[in-house]
Amino acid sequence: MAGLIWLHEEALRADHPVFAAGSGATALFCWDVDYMAAADIGLRRQIFIYESLLELDVTIIRGVASQVLPLVLRRDQVKQLYVPDTPNPLIRQELSKVTDAVAGLAVELVSDRPFVQLAATPNLGRFFRYWNKARKQALRRGGV
Repeated sequence: MAGLIWLHEEALRADHPVFAAGSGATALFCWDVDYMAAADIGLRRQIFIYESLLELDVTIIRGVASQVLPLVLRRDQVKQLYVPDTPNPLIRQELSKVTDAVAGLAVELVSDRPFVQLAATPNLGRFFRYWNKARKQALRRGGV
C-alpha cells in the first residue's frame, strides 16, 4: 500500500490537500464514539460527519484511532501516514499514541489554508464559540 490517510472531522472535503499529498493512499476514518463524546460532538454534527464521509472515497471503521490505526498500518505494512494538520489536542494525542505504537512510521501533517486568521487560538470546545470570533472575518466583503 502506498500509504494511509487518517481522515478526521476537520478535513471532510474532497479537495483537502491531504488527498493530493497522499495520492494513491487509502483514506480511513475512525468512528470513535468516546472521542465524539469527549469532543462534545452532538448527534446533528455526527450526522453531518457521516453524510460528508459518504461523499468521499474513505473507509469508515468504528473504534479508537490509536487502536485501529496501528492494526491497519501493520496489517498492510504501511510506512507513510498522512494526517490533516489540526490544533485539536485530542486528535494530536491520538496521533502521538499511533506513532509510539508503530516503529518506523513516517507521518506527514498536511496543512490547509485556514478558514480565517484569528489573533488568538480559539476555544475549540464548541463550534459556536469559534464562529462568534471567526464570522466577522469570514463574512466580510470579498471573503477571507
